Amino acid sequence: MPIRLRSLACLAAFSLLTTAAGAAPDKERERREPQPMKANVYDFSADTFAAEMMAPSPAMGATPGGAQDIQYFRDRVKAGEVPHPNTFTPEGLFSEHDLPLVAGRACDQLLCTVGEATGAALLAQPDVQYLAQLGFSSGLDPKTFKRAPLNLVAVIDKSGSMSGQPLDLVRESLYRVLDQLGPDDQLSIVLYGDRAHVHMAPTSARDKRAIAAHIAGIESAGSTAMEEGLRVGYDLARRSGHGFKGTTRVMLFTDERPNVGATDKQSFMGMARDASHGGIGLTTVGVGVQFGAELATAISSVRGGNLFFFPDAARMTKVFREEFDTMVTELAHDLKLEVRPAAGLKIAGVYGIPGKAIEWAPGGAIRLSVETIFLSRKKGAIYVGFGPADRNLPAPRAVADRPLGRVSLAYTEAAVGKPRSSAVDLVYKPGSNASVGLVRGARLVDQATALAKAAALHHEQNDQEGAYQLVHALASLYRQDRDPDLAEERTLVFALERTFARLSGHAGEPTPAAPAVDRVSGLPPAPSSRRSPVVTAGPRHDLLDRIDQP
Repeated sequence: MPIRLRSLACLAAFSLLTTAAGAAPDKERERREPQPMKANVYDFSADTFAAEMMAPSPAMGATPGGAQDIQYFRDRVKAGEVPHPNTFTPEGLFSEHDLPLVAGRACDQLLCTVGEATGAALLAQPDVQYLAQLGFSSGLDPKTFKRAPLNLVAVIDKSGSMSGQPLDLVRESLYRVLDQLGPDDQLSIVLYGDRAHVHMAPTSARDKRAIAAHIAGIESAGSTAMEEGLRVGYDLARRSGHGFKGTTRVMLFTDERPNVGATDKQSFMGMARDASHGGIGLTTVGVGVQFGAELATAISSVRGGNLFFFPDAARMTKVFREEFDTMVTELAHDLKLEVRPAAGLKIAGVYGIPGKAIEWAPGGAIRLSVETIFLSRKKGAIYVGFGPADRNLPAPRAVADRPLGRVSLAYTEAAVGKPRSSAVDLVYKPGSNASVGLVRGARLVDQATALAKAAALHHEQNDQEGAYQLVHALASLYRQDRDPDLAEERTLVFALERTFARLSGHAGEPTPAAPAVDRVSGLPPAPSSRRSPVVTAGPRHDLLDRIDQP
């Protein structure tokens, strides 16, 4: 049975932050107006039947710990700003779209790799000539899935900064958690301000009335002592977990950015790592804040760690209603993924995985290590770009059904500790035969790389003309793209195009539109091509001249 697998949520390869990377202080509070936020994690997608390629599948998936989103980036662009290169991640973008990939064979174990490749042309990376999509299928049956009983310890920041809307959101979050708890689950609550204390001892979820009364009694006061709160929470988790037949997890709610720089035993990271060795996972919930990619990356490096952002009640309600069971379910540990290019090719880009999670291997291969894979109902993808191994030689001509590379997977099943492995070839499919997820993903990879480069040109080089030409070229492609799933991306790119037009002096120029009829043939535009437009190398400011219009 196919399942959807979410990948490195929290990690950020091409991030875009409104403050420079690393500039945020340990006690950072980044407030913003409540906005609906999409995506906390992203998944890989794998659908077995061609009929399922055009629509989302009900299958389940998995994701490495962490989080990512692109809504903050959308909000800033909508406000006429250019976000700094550190708040936008490709995985956050991919997680908002259905990217189905056909699985060639049935999977007879927990996770199996699937993959496919096609031709590509990226505006910001003309050396990428082929693009492959990686995903997973699974023998897990989503219809019969039931998570293990849960011993949950909620650790709540009740400091003065949480007064008002943030603490209201926490209380509402706990009510939604209570809705998802079953008769075999139990919940306890730890509060911290100046000091930390147990607000509610472990209580069976059968006694919902008593739990609700304790939630209602949470009030704001004091300063912030996060480490003490976590210490009390972990101590309680260890005591309450003894003899409990199920899993134990700490869930931290805060508007303070945890200090992940310190690694001593009493630090945030030190306590998280120590507890993870005892089988206690950590879910960190950012309440009304934007933590940034570096925190998500750090948390995902701890076994059993994941991260979510809740800017408002609407987003929180949706996540807890749809994802609670999966966000607390660890599917696999110590995942190792290796991609090896075929002869004559090199790996020229990886999208949907942060660079810090990747290392080079002999033969031009890349390796990815992930501490924890969580179950997921989401989708998403990882893409790998291939180019010629020798810059002075063209890339080998791809032939249908011939592999451009090979992917191998190894992991340990979380439930039974059993090691597993599988492998698959990245078979080339012409654009007309490629899966929807690969065709759609090619456009999203083009967007992710172009926006990352444009934001860097703007902020780091003050090259407004170069940024405008790059985004203008991307907008020209979107004006020809009729994929309804990408409507929100067209809106985003067109808005950023207007901003760069103003900054570069192009404001007021007529916006090119797709012609109603062809001036020569008199025919209306053909349906959007499934191939990416061809782009060749050339000067950065002449990108439009390098687009082979369909």
